[in-house]
Amino acid sequence: MRYKYKAKKGPKEIIEGFVEAANQDAAVSKIIAEGLVPVLVQKESEHLAKEPMTHRVGSRWFLFDRKVSKGHIYLFTKQLRVLLKAQMPILNSLYILEDQVENRSFKKILEGIIGSVKEGASFSDSLAKFPQHFPPLYLSIMKAGEASGKLDDSLDEIAEYMDRDKQLAQKVKSSLTYPLFMIVVGIFTVIFLMTFVIPKLGVLFEDFSEQIPLITKILLAVSLILSKNWILLLTLFTALILFFFKNRNTPLAKKIFAGIKKRVPLVKDIIRNQSLFRFARGMAILLSSGISILESISISTSLLADPIAEKELTEAYEQVVSGSSLEESFGSSCRFLPKIFITMIAVGEASGRLDEILEELANSYSDEIETQTKIMTSIVEPLAILLVGGALGFIAIAILLPIFEISFAIN
Repeated sequence: MRYKYKAKKGPKEIIEGFVEAANQDAAVSKIIAEGLVPVLVQKESEHLAKEPMTHRVGSRWFLFDRKVSKGHIYLFTKQLRVLLKAQMPILNSLYILEDQVENRSFKKILEGIIGSVKEGASFSDSLAKFPQHFPPLYLSIMKAGEASGKLDDSLDEIAEYMDRDKQLAQKVKSSLTYPLFMIVVGIFTVIFLMTFVIPKLGVLFEDFSEQIPLITKILLAVSLILSKNWILLLTLFTALILFFFKNRNTPLAKKIFAGIKKRVPLVKDIIRNQSLFRFARGMAILLSSGISILESISISTSLLADPIAEKELTEAYEQVVSGSSLEESFGSSCRFLPKIFITMIAVGEASGRLDEILEELANSYSDEIETQTKIMTSIVEPLAILLVGGALGFIAIAILLPIFEISFAIN
């Protein structure tokens, strides 16, 4: 496998090159063996995919900056881990990454982290000043890594978690992209026909109103309403879209969307398993990092995108604080947790291998999500074709049927 790297040669010189290695760790080891300090090591394909978009204005290049995404945090985590693995001090590593970052918003965040570390704050406390980008799970693992002196291993764990979670989310999205695209195109096609085409065809049937079938009359009536009020309807639709994007992150909106997702066949099972994966994987990482069970439950609760599940876990947390076992607390409060999940937790709690059991559970739910995603794709795609084809077929029949009847009557 070919890796592209940037490395420091001496105090100021930075060189670039390629190295052949089985994996990223092997590539880092080869670079260090050459007397270089690696700054950036990534697969050649990743390098090509992540080239920034720029355009030329006069003699200057400008970067189209986007907001700071999870991808930026993931890449920062991986690169920082590589530098720390190469025995680079944390402050020097942050300086190098800050110099390499091209997204101006993220650059400002790194400047704030560097400033905090320079003033004597720990790395985890410095990250905590940006809670919108570094969630409690990330901060707790960093704090545990600092306490154990294995910050590079902690970075590797959180990067692996982020990567796996991202892969699962992308598989779900990609399975729905094509069907949703077809449905959206079909809806706009139907609206265009009903608003601008059907009303013109309706003029042909004005002299034969008594002979027109009922479905054609309904179609013409709807098309007449759309053609006369399309500006008003478009304005209302735009306002609804803007209202949705503005309020989609409010607690009420999240609760409504969570309720809808729980009622959609196929999707509800994938969403549920995704929540179980995040909870199990998050707790496994936290427990293996030395975080207490109570704190692990509290932090892992925030990983769920389901307000109802979060409330149930909060109740279970309070019961554990009161002295109840995990099995009793989860069994009485957490209805979203399957019985096998609670049973496995009880086994792990009794054997002292709770982190290992949770890791196994997370892997099983990850595999289940992949299987369910394939099943959903095989069902949703033909269903989307059927819906769009059915709508267009209905319009075609409603227009052709009166033409055939009028022709038959004339003959």
